[in-house]
Amino acid sequence: MNPIVMDGVGTIWFRDEEGNLKYVDEKINSVIFAPQFQWTKVFGGQSGYPFHLTAQDLQDIVTIEVPRYSPALAEITQGSKTKVGPKKMDEMEEGILSNDGYQIKGLEKYNITGIVAESDEVNVKDANGNLKKLERVAATPTVEQYTITSTGLIKSADENKDKVILVTYKWSAESSEATAFDGLRKPKPFKFVHRFELLDDKTRQTVQCQLTIYNAIGGGTTNIGAQRKTPSVNQLQLEVLEGYVSPDNPDGIAAEIVFAYVS
Repeated sequence: MNPIVMDGVGTIWFRDEEGNLKYVDEKINSVIFAPQFQWTKVFGGQSGYPFHLTAQDLQDIVTIEVPRYSPALAEITQGSKTKVGPKKMDEMEEGILSNDGYQIKGLEKYNITGIVAESDEVNVKDANGNLKKLERVAATPTVEQYTITSTGLIKSADENKDKVILVTYKWSAESSEATAFDGLRKPKPFKFVHRFELLDDKTRQTVQCQLTIYNAIGGGTTNIGAQRKTPSVNQLQLEVLEGYVSPDNPDGIAAEIVFAYVS
């Protein structure tokens, strides 16, 4: 085939060891497959040239840059675990204690009926930013105390009127997806496919391309940060492992790249 320029990215997907589809993404910045082969030189006698070359172990890698985060990516690259279900969320609000008190805004914002019992904390903030924690009481609060109703209404003594307060509390999210990291985590092997399309400059034919890594294991950096006006980018580094014979891979190869001409 004619030499072609690799100037396009397409879609990537991963399958676990049971063949289940784990992750699909078409918004990728780059995919680079870098097979690596090296020799060790053996010298002897008077010559400055080696008389023998010993092949070193192969260290093929695939690096991928993805500008989005997904719990599935963390599973693939970091060996994390994904948990789906109810979860308690921490919240903080800043407001003013008026004559009517302060109404927690999160109840309406998150469409919840109340906060987690005894999870609330109220601090008065002075002009210099210093915080003074108030004590929760059932009724008749003093200047160093506050009350809170089941609907999130906070009140304190008249001396705290018009003062700035910081309120922290927890609320329950009934539907959530959490990524859990522990100190013993290890990524699991998977199959990786990258499908993309190129153009043969000489014939002007479209070339359908597919990179397949039959047995790989994840690594790299998973970016879960948040920075103003800067998208987070995940740098995945996949280590290519020895392939094994299977109906999907009858030759037991480790990796394959296919260029298919479509008329």
